[in-house]
Amino acid sequence: MKLEDVSRFAANRRTFLRGAGLTGIGIASAAVLGKTFGMGEQKVNAASYSDADILNFALNLEYLEAEFYLMATYGTTLVKYGVLTEAETSGATTGGSMVKNFGNSPQATIATALRENEIAHVKYLRAALGSDAVKKPTINLDALGYGFANVDSWLKLARQFEDVGLSAYLGAAPLISSSTYLAAAAAILGTEAQHSGSIRLACIMNAVSSPAVDSLDVPPTSSKPYDVNADALCIPRTTSQVLKIVYGGGQNSGGFYPDGMNGAISST
Repeated sequence: MKLEDVSRFAANRRTFLRGAGLTGIGIASAAVLGKTFGMGEQKVNAASYSDADILNFALNLEYLEAEFYLMATYGTTLVKYGVLTEAETSGATTGGSMVKNFGNSPQATIATALRENEIAHVKYLRAALGSDAVKKPTINLDALGYGFANVDSWLKLARQFEDVGLSAYLGAAPLISSSTYLAAAAAILGTEAQHSGSIRLACIMNAVSSPAVDSLDVPPTSSKPYDVNADALCIPRTTSQVLKIVYGGGQNSGGFYPDGMNGAISST
């Protein structure tokens, strides 16, 4: 099923996900993702959030990634590109600019694919959530002061986005009770893992240093090409840990989300 057709299934979410071929994934992934993952002394613990709350948390992150790649490649936003209407947002997206000199490099190929994938994820989650989908929040793409000046700057921020996004899906997966919603999260998690791998390799090949975003982060180097822990396991983050990163240390807002995320999961 083509992702541009998902809006036809918004009224029946279970049918939508089955049509996308994800029901079977939910059964298989539940055994792997439904357990508790260790993070040193911390654990990914269940919280009193609904499945829709958790997917909306992911949707907030997808809005940010989609805006980043749209701005970097086309110099535009989800609203101006026609993906969202103004009524489907609660604030503007500001900052950033089209990255110069992508040319015909491998990075240009990656950037184009990332843009299309993240836009598709926004549409996918909005269709799955239907009327429960939260609006795009206010976003500041200049929160860290880099990401757009050149290709290396873009790789620096893209790496951070992809690794944090992947860890967010992994951390949230055990909190999802519905196998249908778990299937959706697991399918996107797999895509985000591919994104992370390609960006990390590009950073290594181009000698780009992408700083650690927290104590769990493993920036890509020739000796540590993958974002894994001592047991070679992908590193999950709790919603609070993710919010602390994207809020720039704030509790309720800040950083890339000046007014905070939309939805039930919005405070650290």
